[in-house]
Amino acid sequence: MSPTSLLSQTKLWLQKHQIHVSKRLGQHFLIDEAILERILQYANLKDDEQVLEIGSGTGVLTRALAEHTQHVFSIEQDSNLYRILSEEFSSNPRVTLFHGDAVKIRWPQCDRLVANLPYSISSPVLFRFYSSEIPSAVLMLQKEFAERLSAQPGSKQYGRLTVMTAYQASVELLEEVSPNSFYPPPKVSSAIVRLQREMQPPFLVKDPELFSRVTTALFNQRRKKIRTPLQSLIGKHEFIELQAKLRWLDRRAEELSPEQIGYITNILSEALKE
Repeated sequence: MSPTSLLSQTKLWLQKHQIHVSKRLGQHFLIDEAILERILQYANLKDDEQVLEIGSGTGVLTRALAEHTQHVFSIEQDSNLYRILSEEFSSNPRVTLFHGDAVKIRWPQCDRLVANLPYSISSPVLFRFYSSEIPSAVLMLQKEFAERLSAQPGSKQYGRLTVMTAYQASVELLEEVSPNSFYPPPKVSSAIVRLQREMQPPFLVKDPELFSRVTTALFNQRRKKIRTPLQSLIGKHEFIELQAKLRWLDRRAEELSPEQIGYITNILSEALKE
């Protein structure tokens, strides 16, 4: 099936149900059959697996996932889309729909996360994924956002998201996707990314919650040398006592590797226990 025919079907489906595309929800519906097939290939679904989808949209990916796995749990925030798809999937025992904000509602336990994510919720969804027990994900993301996941220290794209991803998962940027693969087309290119949760993190972090707090503090003041945000985080007195043990205090957050931020976190963790 060509992108044009799927585009025609999508337009007819939206027209039939009197659905107006929501800019607020960042709706860009996939209309490229070849990209759809490759998402399924990248996900490498198994017949006995359960999959979580975020953003049911017109149900194109939902239907495809249901044909290749045991069960699909799909979350849709748009009330009209949820109502229509609930009717369409009511006789399909392989699909369960949830209505709500995927950033806030409880996720069911699944084997994989596969989604064409709305750009506006990409970051909070990724952090929800990192705190879940879902082992892997194949996601459609804004290309610029996808590049941030594996950016190098010192680059413009490098930031908190990069550091937390480096600790939580391995990243593969699989392919770039043209705006013409969506209706309506976004103003920027997208990318398909595969994330595999690390069973054994690549570097030692003694207190993951503190690691998150330190990373956030450093990148909230990324243009300042790290001594400033660290002092604000732990207090002036504690910082003075610790600064002899800490390294790289005259560098900025964007100059530190994830491993170096992990080292700083471990020093703070030990000190805060005393």
